[in-house]
Amino acid sequence: MDGRQPLYKVGDFVTCDFEYLSFVRSFYDEKNLTDASVYHGIVVDVDTSFYQYMEEYVYEILCLDGEKRYFMESELMKVK
Repeated sequence: MDGRQPLYKVGDFVTCDFEYLSFVRSFYDEKNLTDASVYHGIVVDVDTSFYQYMEEYVYEILCLDGEKRYFMESELMKVK
């Protein structure tokens, strides 16, 4: 690990956009998952265990629709 800290912290309100939809479709059984699948939610956990392999943090997001989803750091943007 290079010591870089996560860009987002628990409690941050973020916009989430799936970057690799074909990969994601195999994990989510959502009929409405389209290329325009953008979610908004609160960061509830930052998983640091995958960073050494993927060089990105994985975030658990509680989306406004009540579902928890997982996003890579590159798929998030903090709402200001």
